[in-house]
Amino acid sequence: MFRDARRTGARVRNLIPFIVLATFVGIASAADVEKITFQNDLSACVAIKETKTATASNVVLANTTIQLRKPIGECGCLSALATYTSSVNRAGVRQILQEGLVGLKSGGEKSLVLATEPALVTNKAVQVRLACAGPS
Repeated sequence: MFRDARRTGARVRNLIPFIVLATFVGIASAADVEKITFQNDLSACVAIKETKTATASNVVLANTTIQLRKPIGECGCLSALATYTSSVNRAGVRQILQEGLVGLKSGGEKSLVLATEPALVTNKAVQVRLACAGPS
């Protein structure tokens, strides 16, 4: 019994590099987003720049670089959390795809979820609004 468990464990360990590679291959693909624009309500405190778009398990991500100019409390926020909202225009109507929170205690690379299905953003212009998070 123990011998079989050791063999199974060894087989699983041998598969780890392939699992890791498959994960990165899935992340490397990207949805065909036409363009991403940022409506940055916190621009006096925060600069945001998209570096690339990626898709992992059908979730479309905007990988961004955040640069803090000053604490977002100086821009009227009550905490170091900001909200972001992704949306697209469909037949003249703005439709919200995702909304989430992002911590802005420090700058650096941040991934924002744009959509949970690539078809929602394929060949579409996506707008991402960054604003103060509401009080909790």
